Amino acid sequence: MKRGGLLALLTTGHAFEHWYLGLMGPLMPFLAQDLGFSLTQVGVLVTGRAVFGAFSSAGSGWATDRLGSGRAMLIFCLAGIALLYGGIAFAPGFAVLAPIYWASGLAGQTWHPPSMGLLGEIFRDRKGFAFGIHGTGASLGQSIAPVVAGYLLLVMNWRQVILWNMLPLLAVSVMLALWLPSIQPGAQAIEKGAPDTSALDWLRQVRDSLLRNPELLAVCFTSGVRTLTQNIVITFLPFFLVRELGASAGWVGIALGVFTSASILPETLMGYLSDRIPRQRILFTGIIVGGLILLFIPAWGGSAVLLLLLAVLGAFFISTRSVVFALGIEVSPRSLGGSVVGLIFTTNQVFVGAGSLSCGVLADALGPGAVFWFTGGLVLLSYPLLLLLMRSAAAQRAAAAPEAGPVTPAP
Repeated sequence: MKRGGLLALLTTGHAFEHWYLGLMGPLMPFLAQDLGFSLTQVGVLVTGRAVFGAFSSAGSGWATDRLGSGRAMLIFCLAGIALLYGGIAFAPGFAVLAPIYWASGLAGQTWHPPSMGLLGEIFRDRKGFAFGIHGTGASLGQSIAPVVAGYLLLVMNWRQVILWNMLPLLAVSVMLALWLPSIQPGAQAIEKGAPDTSALDWLRQVRDSLLRNPELLAVCFTSGVRTLTQNIVITFLPFFLVRELGASAGWVGIALGVFTSASILPETLMGYLSDRIPRQRILFTGIIVGGLILLFIPAWGGSAVLLLLLAVLGAFFISTRSVVFALGIEVSPRSLGGSVVGLIFTTNQVFVGAGSLSCGVLADALGPGAVFWFTGGLVLLSYPLLLLLMRSAAAQRAAAAPEAGPVTPAP
């Protein structure tokens, strides 16, 4: 299969890997009302899924680099998500629903290391562009799904919506099984000269090449803050609109659809631009814009201005996903591409887990609107730390290679 066809297939799969993330936003307030959940329990659900996802990201990153088992993981990802969410539709209460919901994180996070590790290897000269297209698939799926959910809720209950939406994921998993060739990005790197290593040696490589790399740590931190922001909006904006403003399911679906769809074209554009200008500039601009917009959401949530705020947040901050991964792979050894993606996604899940639980407790105490003040402040406070890490990395490069001339400092 040509690399363009492979990119199209992986982008389609990525769209449906994110389908239920978009679907559950409008469903969650009605699910919580039906089963009697508090917002703290909603936070526990998201945190548990993030914990399972963190282990899955780390494990699938290792498997991608050392075993080259990407094809099976991608098929398992979509089929597993569909079956687990189908189980949620039959849950009678929190005790049954929670472990199934948590396990969905285990299935969902197996997608990214093999797919993005392979794209980083095949599109070495155009990583930002390839990751932008791949990320656009996720944005498409996650923007269409909430609109679909919002309007399906007008004619059926949340359990039926979940069950009917199993069908497209199962169909795409069959497509992957039929058309996706065997992919071994990790094995390819080994064949090109990297020595085969044991699990212990791999851990040492990760420690020495990744965990001690301040620029990669800055990338991970940026990705964690970005992903936390996206999850907080998707999880708590529906409760804010329904409980505090009395919005309908259709309006919730439109709001979430605007938020995610606003990043579709900008994500591809950001990836394209990041291949031509310093990626750090794009990331830092997104952080500042994202933090400020979050602070305005509670004040303007009851008007059409909310849609404009959500569109700007999606276009300037959520759209930086492709830039994050392109920079992460760029500053790391090629043989650890899958591990880099796994590390970034593990960091994402740590941020989402801790942040979602904190926001759930905060929302029960002060109302859903308070979580946007909290998250916006966190995003803005992350800027000085990221700047420090980037400058530390620039100083290390200057000290390690003085003969290369002056190093342009991070913005």
